Amino acid sequence: MTSFADDPCAACEELLQPFLDRELNETERAQAEEHLALCSYCRKRYRFEEHLRRYVRQAVVAEPMPPELKARLAELRTPLL
Repeated sequence: MTSFADDPCAACEELLQPFLDRELNETERAQAEEHLALCSYCRKRYRFEEHLRRYVRQAVVAEPMPPELKARLAELRTPLL
C-alpha cells in the first residue's frame, strides 16, 4: 500500500473505496479524512464516487444490472491520476 508520506493522493485513492464502504480502521479513516479535508482533487473524486454510488443504488432498484456487466465494468475501472 502507498503511504500518505510518499504520495498522499495515491494513498487516498487506495483507501477511497474502503472508506466509502466504512471498512477502514480508525487510523486509516483519520488519514483519509485529513487528506480529503486538505486536497480539493481527492475531495472532488470522493464526491463523484459518493454520488455515483447513490445513483447506482437507485438505478439497481429500478432495474438490476446483469452480473456479467457488473464484472466487465469493474475490470474497466482505472484511477483518475
